[in-house]
Amino acid sequence: MKVSGLPTPAMILDVMHRPPPATIGQPGDQESAEVMAAILALHRNNAEQWDREDDARKDTADDAMVAAAKRDIDRLNTARHHFIEAIDREISLMITGREGASLVTESPGMAVDRLSVLMIRLASTEARATSGAADAKLYAERLPRLRNQCDALVEAIATLLDDLTEGRRRFIAYASLKLYGPEDPEPVG
Repeated sequence: MKVSGLPTPAMILDVMHRPPPATIGQPGDQESAEVMAAILALHRNNAEQWDREDDARKDTADDAMVAAAKRDIDRLNTARHHFIEAIDREISLMITGREGASLVTESPGMAVDRLSVLMIRLASTEARATSGAADAKLYAERLPRLRNQCDALVEAIATLLDDLTEGRRRFIAYASLKLYGPEDPEPVG
């Protein structure tokens, strides 16, 4: 029996390619609104983390700038783990009673996180490939492999979501359990 409300890979890609402005409410239909909101928040968070990681690597960054970027990266990574957990929590609410199904090694939230980072890497590589910079050709040469990786990951996510909705597979919701400092409110246990 199909479970309604789960996002499709096309919906996930669409929100990553064309995120709605932050002032607009949750994307997607009502049944998938919560999970799509978590996916969008994860993707925005990953993009910000990507930028801060670039800031930390700049040749012009002094020690104070690197330290500030690293603190931001830890904060963003904590949020990233919470968004992955939220995605898994929302999906697990939609698919119950799958105890006899085979277990998968990667939760939907983890797979969507990988897709988000891959989409950011692809967009960054496309921008560098068309920048006219001296190394643009090297970036252009990477694009086919990145696109193939993206296609394969989208196919795997589609299969995962289909298997979950049909009850052929089940997952254990992701739990980071890593503390990023005393301000991290996530209890261990």
